[in-house]
Amino acid sequence: MEIYTYPDVMLKDTAVTIGKFDGVHRGHRYLIDILKKKAKEKNLKTVVFVVDMEDDTTGRLDVGIHKKNQKNRILTTWDEKVKHFEELGIDIVVRCPFTRKLSMLRPMMFAKDVVARKLGCKLMVCGDDFRYGRLASGDANKLEVYGERYGYETITVERLKADGEVVSSTRIRELIENGKSDEASKLL
Repeated sequence: MEIYTYPDVMLKDTAVTIGKFDGVHRGHRYLIDILKKKAKEKNLKTVVFVVDMEDDTTGRLDVGIHKKNQKNRILTTWDEKVKHFEELGIDIVVRCPFTRKLSMLRPMMFAKDVVARKLGCKLMVCGDDFRYGRLASGDANKLEVYGERYGYETITVERLKADGEVVSSTRIRELIENGKSDEASKLL
């Protein structure tokens, strides 16, 4: 598995998924399984683009709301994520520190400069709740529109549910904070 740090990356012919991937939980694994299947069909390399909030939350416009106990709330470290991605058979992992500059990119520029140009994306696989760009104003629909313009296909995946609720890092954190670690581990 190859590992790069954004912006020092220039790839081509890839299938990409983007996110924080905190916990690399069952929902993430479901998304990655679809990424791998579709990439194999199209003979593309799999790329997980990790927006890394672990070391830098200075770019977040909502940091005042979430900064309290931010470090304590992280489910997996960078090294743990890398280990999980390697076990899952990902070809390339790109670590992208979350900075103010990144947070200010308009969705179209992110799609053009990061997804299409830097990542060489031909296929994007994202969750139906995926948000990106300035003030999180980009979503899966915009990725699809920009993909048509910049040469990549977008597949939007409905979020995985367990016991009628979406599997998410937030849900796992809440379970842990409420002393329900057995339930949390089932989602991880």
